[in-house]
Amino acid sequence: MFYLSSNLKTYNIHASDGEMGKVKDLYFDDKRWAIRYAIIDTRKWLPGRRVLLSPSSFLTLNEADKFLEVEFDKETVRNSPSIPDETLITQDVENSLVGYYGWTKYWTGNMLWGPNESPMTAYKNHEEALLQEQPVDSHRDYDLRSEDETIGFKVHADNGKIGTIADMIYDDQKWKIQYIIVQSSDHPVEEEYFVFPTEDIESADWFEHDLYVKKSLEEVKMRKIYKTKESILIDL
Repeated sequence: MFYLSSNLKTYNIHASDGEMGKVKDLYFDDKRWAIRYAIIDTRKWLPGRRVLLSPSSFLTLNEADKFLEVEFDKETVRNSPSIPDETLITQDVENSLVGYYGWTKYWTGNMLWGPNESPMTAYKNHEEALLQEQPVDSHRDYDLRSEDETIGFKVHADNGKIGTIADMIYDDQKWKIQYIIVQSSDHPVEEEYFVFPTEDIESADWFEHDLYVKKSLEEVKMRKIYKTKESILIDL
C-alpha cells in the first residue's frame, strides 16, 4: 500500500514491551530514494539520543490506530550504539547499527536492499550472508537526506518552476519513496497538487533546495491536478 510520509510522522512507535515515542523524521538515500531509517523521538525516556531504526525492524504499520510496531524491546534500543543529535550518519555509524541490530547491509548487492528488494533481518541463504561479510568501500555513492528538510524544496521543469514539495508517498513493502507531491506555484493559496514518480527526478541541488524533473512546463500542465493529497493515494 501507499502512504503519505507526513502521516507517518504522527505515528507512535511500539516496542515489544510498550510505547517508545513517535516518528520524528525519515532518512532516505538520495540515489534510490529508499527510506533507510526512521528517526524516533524518545525524549521522554531516552533524552539526548538520536534513535535510528531501519525498516528491517518494522513488523506492523497500523494506519487505523496510527502506530508502527517494531521487533525490539526498549532495553535493546536503549543499549544500541549512541548517536548524539548532531552526529553525521557516516558509513561507520551505519556499520555499528547493522552490527548491533543484525540488519542487512543495504549498500551491498545490486538490489534496493542489498541482496533483496525489500528490507529484512534474517538472511535467506548462504550467499546473502557472505555479502554481509564482504569489505565495504568507505566511499559510498549516496548521502542520507532528511525527509523533513526536503519538504519545501523548489521543483523545476526543463523550462521553469513547477512548485514546491508538499509531501512524499512511500510503500510499505520496499519502503521506498515512490512519488513526490508538488504544490503548484500557479495557485499558491489554493491546494493544487501534481504527483511525480521519483524516477522522473533528474537531479537535485541539496544546498540550494532545488529539484529538477525530466518534464517541460507544457507537459506538466497536461497532468492531472489534485485538490487534496489524499485523493492522490486513491488513484495509485
